[in-house]
Amino acid sequence: MPQDKQSQAIEDEVSPRPEFAMYHDHSGTTIKKETTLNGETITNPIESARLLNKVRDKHSLIQISMPGVPEIFFSAILSINPDSEYILLDEINTKHGHELLLIHKKMHVVTKINGIEIRFSANLIDINNQHGSAVYKIAYPESIQYLQKRQNYRINIGLGIKIPIKLKREDGIPVYGHMINLSETGAGIELDSPCPVQKAEILPYCELRIHEDDIIKCQLEIRYINDNNSKHIQRIGGQFIGLDGTQQRILSKLVIELQRDLMKRLPKDAF
Repeated sequence: MPQDKQSQAIEDEVSPRPEFAMYHDHSGTTIKKETTLNGETITNPIESARLLNKVRDKHSLIQISMPGVPEIFFSAILSINPDSEYILLDEINTKHGHELLLIHKKMHVVTKINGIEIRFSANLIDINNQHGSAVYKIAYPESIQYLQKRQNYRINIGLGIKIPIKLKREDGIPVYGHMINLSETGAGIELDSPCPVQKAEILPYCELRIHEDDIIKCQLEIRYINDNNSKHIQRIGGQFIGLDGTQQRILSKLVIELQRDLMKRLPKDAF
């Protein structure tokens, strides 16, 4: 493994699963503070490959542990092959770690990309040699954990407020909806009609019409999908990507306004 990869740092272990502080008022508006971990288990190989390819493309270091072994070792993803059900990893950063993997043949992987933590377990299938370095062929994981730590207030928007949103996928066909909750980094959205989006997909166009003169345009990464087929309702959650300074200030101002409006309606002993 190249020396510059070994010098990269893996972020600290994350905290336990999420706990929420939630407050209601009589108008239906809710404020929710997420202070720990928001996580999902992904079993769809297309969705998991999308995430793992991001790790590979960013040359992010992966952290490897083995059963009964106290040490942590490092490697990198070389290729993702969900159809053939394997992943290729670069040589572990120490000879000791390499020898232990030959013995245990099992590993637990942790990595991070853009603040998202990814975890999975896998078995060693085979080892090859390329240009004098070992390449590990491991089984494609049946599931991966996709974990995001949030530290922003997420406000569920009451019935009296409607903020329209316009989205486009790569095909350029517009999809319309409105926000049902909002933070300074993302939003929950109810779509006017169903759209075949996938978790971890990045929509190249996202337009929020805050006021007549305040329009935010950015990208949106899909983090959550909830389909209610019986009511023909689709709700998605996503993180804003590519906000400039002016847009971020407009969004922050809106979040503050919604928080202040909510605080006026809350009973004094709510907190």
